[in-house]
Amino acid sequence: MRKTIFILIIASLVFFGGCTGTSLIEQSRTIAVQGTGRVTVAPDIASLSITVSELAETTSEAQQLTNRKVAVLLEMIREAGVADSDIRTTALSFSPEYTWKENERILVGQRVQQSLYVIIRGIDGKSTTLPHLMDSFGTVSGITMGAVQFSKDDTTVEYEASRKLAMEKAIQKASDYALAAGMQLGKPLTVSDYSSNDYQPLNRSSAMKADVMMMESAVSTELPSGEITISSSVSVVFELQ
Repeated sequence: MRKTIFILIIASLVFFGGCTGTSLIEQSRTIAVQGTGRVTVAPDIASLSITVSELAETTSEAQQLTNRKVAVLLEMIREAGVADSDIRTTALSFSPEYTWKENERILVGQRVQQSLYVIIRGIDGKSTTLPHLMDSFGTVSGITMGAVQFSKDDTTVEYEASRKLAMEKAIQKASDYALAAGMQLGKPLTVSDYSSNDYQPLNRSSAMKADVMMMESAVSTELPSGEITISSSVSVVFELQ
């Protein structure tokens, strides 16, 4: 009985190999490689978050203080030419604030916080919009600004170029291995794509105080934007002949 089963298994393998025209060894002749393509481009967008936080005896008082400061910031942002569609509130919170004294929790007041997210478009090497906006923010006390991040509005062309470069590198790498093994590179069997937008944000996280108000002798803010790296990676399995 065991002999019969063994013979049937062998017959099935021979039949399968005969139908496909390739042996199991030939089917296993593959190589998997990865290729990465990178393209650099100048950014044209800057984004940032800014938070107003006020503490008062009552929630109403804290809210009014916050509202006034947010209104000042919004006026500065709009005067810089930022569209309303590029300004949004990302957080608004009311909460009591406490302190501890002699193991007793004591109510200090009510805190109100509001955070804005702003996108500034048209950033390039000659644009002064963002530096001027930073200088304007510097005249407002008690606000916190997160990191400024640079990006590009449309990266379609750059991604196309990076993907093409990634595939070319994968083919070249596979060809090198095939040549070293005394074989020829066949057609690709599977292709897996991985893409990312890599850039280093400018870290400008700070709490701005009134004592940094602009004066005639003050030095204007400079914000070099550098370049963004558009990266695509591909993993390819090739036949070897």
